[in-house]
Amino acid sequence: MNAAVDIIVLNWNGAADTVRCVNKLIQQTFPYRSILVIDNGSVDDSPRALKHLEDHDRVNLLLLPTNLGFVGGCNFAMQKSFNSGADYVWLFNNDAIPEPDALVQLVMAAELDSRIGLLSPLILEAEDHSLVQMGCGLLDLSQPGYQLTYDVGQAQAWQRDFPDRIVLHGTALLVRRSLYQAIGGFDDRFFAYWEDIDYSIRSSQAGYQNLSLLDTYVYHGSKDTRNTPDLIKPHYFYFYTRNEILTWSKYCKGRRYLRILLWVLVRQLKQIARMPGNVPGIDAITAGLWHGWFGIGGRFDPKSRMPNPLRFLLRRFPGVWLEVLGEAKPRLT
Repeated sequence: MNAAVDIIVLNWNGAADTVRCVNKLIQQTFPYRSILVIDNGSVDDSPRALKHLEDHDRVNLLLLPTNLGFVGGCNFAMQKSFNSGADYVWLFNNDAIPEPDALVQLVMAAELDSRIGLLSPLILEAEDHSLVQMGCGLLDLSQPGYQLTYDVGQAQAWQRDFPDRIVLHGTALLVRRSLYQAIGGFDDRFFAYWEDIDYSIRSSQAGYQNLSLLDTYVYHGSKDTRNTPDLIKPHYFYFYTRNEILTWSKYCKGRRYLRILLWVLVRQLKQIARMPGNVPGIDAITAGLWHGWFGIGGRFDPKSRMPNPLRFLLRRFPGVWLEVLGEAKPRLT
C-alpha cells in the first residue's frame, strides 16, 4: 500500500457541496498524497468559500479562469497529478459522499491486479442507501447496445462473464497511471457526461479491465429525468443526448451506427413526451440530437437550436414519431 494517490474534486458554483465532500474525503483511511480541488471558473463566491479548505495541509485549491467542463477540469488535474508522480487519481464528484474506507478498498483491489485500469465503488442513492444508483454497465459494440444494472447479483455476473465489456460511471472513478499513459485523458469534445462511458470503452480496447467493487460504497444524488424533468437544467439534456451519439459514432459504423441512432432517437422522443411544457429542455434535447448527428462537440449554447421544421415536428408530435418508429431496442448478447 505504498501507492501515491491524488483525489481530484471539481467545483463549479457549488461550494457548499464541495466543502461537505472534501471534509468527508479528509477522513479517508488511505494515506492519500493530496486532495486537489479545482474551481472550474465559478461565477459565484466559490473561490472565497473554498479558500479555507487549504487550512488542511493535504488540500490544494486551484482556480481556473474559465469553465472547462468536467472533461477539461479533470484532464487538467489528471495531467498535473500524473506528471508529479501519482500512481492513481481518484476522480470524485463534489456532490458525492464516500465511506471512510472506500479509497483503501479500491487501491487494494487495483494493486492486486495490474490488468485493472479503472475501478469504481458501488454507487448508492444519497437519500436512500438501500437503493443502488449504479452497479455497472454492460456494453456490446457488435450489436450495438448498452444497459445499466441496479442489481448487485447481476453486476457480479456481468463482471464474471463479460470482463472486457464493463462500463463504469465517473462518480468516484479510480484511474491507474499506466492506463492514463496508454490512452490519455477524456475526450475533449464531450465537455460533460458520457466521457466516462467512452473512457471505459477506451480502457477495454487498450487491454485493461474495468471493475466495480460491489462491497465498497459511495453515496450520490441522482437526476430523475422520468418523474421530475422540469427540475433538471437544459444543459444536462443537451450533453447527455449529444455525447451519447458522439460516443457511438466513434465505435460503430454503417448499419450498426444507424441502428443505435434509432434507439437514441426513440428514447429521446419518450423523454420529450414526458415534459411537454418544458420548452428549454426539449430545445436542448433536439439541439443535442442535431449536434450529435453532425459531430459537433464543445460547450452548450442555450441559443442552439435544431433547424425548423424538424424541431417543431419532434417537439409537437413525439407520440406520432414513436408510433412510426416503434419500440427500437438494442440487443445484448
